[in-house]
Amino acid sequence: MAKKLKFKPTPAGIMFLSAIGVLLIAIIILTIVGVSRCKKDPNRNVDPNASASEEPAESVEPSVAPVETPEAETPDPNTTTDPDETADPNATIDPNATPSSGETSGPGPSSIVITTPGSATTSLAPGATPTATPNPYYTTPTSAMKKNAQKGYVSADSVNMRATPSKNGKLVKSKIAKNTAVTLYVEQEGWWFLKCDDKFGYIKSDYISKGTAPASAASGDQTGKVVVSKIALRKSPDSNSECIKEYESGETVTILGTEKDSAGKKWYHVKTSDGKKGYMYAEYIKVNKK
Repeated sequence: MAKKLKFKPTPAGIMFLSAIGVLLIAIIILTIVGVSRCKKDPNRNVDPNASASEEPAESVEPSVAPVETPEAETPDPNTTTDPDETADPNATIDPNATPSSGETSGPGPSSIVITTPGSATTSLAPGATPTATPNPYYTTPTSAMKKNAQKGYVSADSVNMRATPSKNGKLVKSKIAKNTAVTLYVEQEGWWFLKCDDKFGYIKSDYISKGTAPASAASGDQTGKVVVSKIALRKSPDSNSECIKEYESGETVTILGTEKDSAGKKWYHVKTSDGKKGYMYAEYIKVNKK
């Protein structure tokens, strides 16, 4: 009597058999997939007569808008032109058009130039009322000038009088002799507006002295000598006037004229040895006799 074999599976055997089963199933699936692909020949020829419905044409994405070429902008005929805008030089002007109230019509001048004797030239807009501007330079003295006029004389040889305080001004009187008496009105820009004989005009201040010409003017200028230890040469015949320079005893001066201050004291208008002109108190000057 034969002996029966008994098979008792172990855990390792079970796992081995399971792995073999999974492998067989995978091989079967891969075989089926390969056979199905081989049925579709990728190198087959396309029938040119095939219907277009077999392969639909490529369609345009509906969300993409077609690009359009912008059209030239047509100017609006009803657009209002800016009045401050620069006018086109090529524009045609209607000769029959009526200018607006704010425009200037015609090629006429935009302003009126008015020249008044004794007044400065004034430029006025059309329609404005002309107003004469006083000339900054005088041609005749005012009543106030006449009231406050001072005596003076020419302290240089061959002096010219001009219509304005400038060496380029119009000549009024020429070659005025030294020590000629003048009437002084007002000083402007280093010139005196004055009267000489019967004429009015300007003479440079350097050539004019205040007061009366020396008594010895006919025979020449008088000279004098400072007799005090120190004396001031002042800008005007006044002890409170600005001091130009101080001189010591023995200084020789040329006496150009005499003048009295508000207190009635006598002053000499002098020229010093260094060429400066001014006023010195007469009591401190000893006049040399000729």
